[in-house]
Amino acid sequence: GRGFDSVSSGASLAYIDDDADSYSDIFDNAVTKTDEEDEQRVIAALKSLSEGNAEEAVDTEEVIRYFAAHNFVLNYDSYTGNMLHNYYLYENDGKLSMLPWDYNLAFGGFGGGKESGDATDAVNTGIDSPLSGADAEDCPMWAWIADSEEYLAEYHEVLSELISGYFESQDFEKEIDGLYEMLLPYVEKDPSAFYTAEEFTKAYNTLKEFCTLRAESVRLQLDGELAAITDEQNAGDRVDASQISISDMESQGGDKKKR
Repeated sequence: GRGFDSVSSGASLAYIDDDADSYSDIFDNAVTKTDEEDEQRVIAALKSLSEGNAEEAVDTEEVIRYFAAHNFVLNYDSYTGNMLHNYYLYENDGKLSMLPWDYNLAFGGFGGGKESGDATDAVNTGIDSPLSGADAEDCPMWAWIADSEEYLAEYHEVLSELISGYFESQDFEKEIDGLYEMLLPYVEKDPSAFYTAEEFTKAYNTLKEFCTLRAESVRLQLDGELAAITDEQNAGDRVDASQISISDMESQGGDKKKR
């Protein structure tokens, strides 16, 4: 399916019953043609997941990698937010995985942290407490990771690979700088651009700093120097991001036109 808005019709990926009609948010939004056999495989996987059999129901490696990246970028207009939507559900041989979709309000743009002034809350969001406005029991596709020491450790390993291989290696800096240099001339020349070159540059600088600080915080959490649960963090251990205004990257409710 595409984006889901209703928790009660399958979007939460909680098992309801064996009736395909109970999962209208999944099957009514199917991108590819499905038949009864396909639907029953998905339902069987959801049932198996509800019974604690993640290994049988889920492509565990793929879903863990999905959440490692997803929880880094802090997109709450999603499965980890209070609407439990904006993802693709993929089934293969009876196992489920999730594919990313709709990240225009990532990096705290959907109510994650303060939209102006201080991004410290967003930057230090606990990697083990990624939900906003939702409880773990209502998000079974995340809960099976959080509830298992083995899977949580695997999730931490993938996050560590992301931080070391992309941020600490400086690959992120090279990539974002290259994109900025490539795009800036087009922004400057575009007569219908929604943003000025100055606003684009400010957004680029803010995004670059935000991600760099987020990577620092995640590393501290992985190393045990900062609690991985937001509510358990000591203020003095957190990475300071008070100089960042999330709204400089554009956020929900901004006064700019949207495509």
